[in-house]
Amino acid sequence: MTISRKMLEGTVEGRDRKPRERAELGRRLAASEGYLVLASDGGHVGVVDHIRYEQHADHPDEIVVRRRNVLLRRRRAIPFDSVQAVDPKQRTVTLRIDNDALNRSNPP
Repeated sequence: MTISRKMLEGTVEGRDRKPRERAELGRRLAASEGYLVLASDGGHVGVVDHIRYEQHADHPDEIVVRRRNVLLRRRRAIPFDSVQAVDPKQRTVTLRIDNDALNRSNPP
């Protein structure tokens, strides 16, 4: 499942990053497989499964987050612009989107 662009309208600051900041965040994301992903409100989203590069060389297009339920294993693609920060010491990726917005994006 992919987060819709409409949900990210409030994350304009992600697109306003300087090229050097985007490249640094991309470099950190490239090494983030297995990191815990947190929503902006601190809620647990899942774990980084892998990173997708399709259109950009200096940063990924999306991160794919793995989420486990009791019986199901789900993956969700989250656009690069919705990533707030990557903390290698804590092994976390923090998003600009809160958990409620992420849950609303689930398919019916």
